[in-house]
Amino acid sequence: MTAKFLKYCVIAAGICVLSVGVQAQEYQKQAGFRFGNTTGFTCKFIKDNYFAMEGILGFRSHGAQLYLLAESRRPVFNNKLDNMYLYFGGGLHAGYVKWDDYPYDNDPYYDPDHYYEDYYNHTGPAFGLDGIIGMEYGFSAIPIVIGVDFKPFFELYGPFLARVNFWDFGFQVRYNF
Repeated sequence: MTAKFLKYCVIAAGICVLSVGVQAQEYQKQAGFRFGNTTGFTCKFIKDNYFAMEGILGFRSHGAQLYLLAESRRPVFNNKLDNMYLYFGGGLHAGYVKWDDYPYDNDPYYDPDHYYEDYYNHTGPAFGLDGIIGMEYGFSAIPIVIGVDFKPFFELYGPFLARVNFWDFGFQVRYNF
């Protein structure tokens, strides 16, 4: 692990710990990890089991993004499983990404060790809109919540570049405070 990654881990853990103490007592609080195309740290604040706000400090495309999502929650099986919920919603994100705009397809003499590699690699800001739909289950014997989600996004990055990603699936493990 690099020192830069460890720095992000410490910052994300600090934000989650500090934000847990700030919220009112009627909120259920969760903090943990998300694994998938966007991998990172997640914090969720749940109000009355029907509304949640989620923050994700995610890492993808050789960059980091902060996601803020509002989610509506519904129980899946009302009388069978008390701790399983379907959630859906949306939000936005901001951060930075790295991209490469070298025309590989048009250059028969392309050499990855050539000096053009540094010239065509760029890092810049990224802003976008996100959707989310997922299912989570909270164990009653231990304070652990596991979930799977699908988080498509539209993103603007660089000077005039845009992308849509419909393949951001994730697996989450969170601790329930």
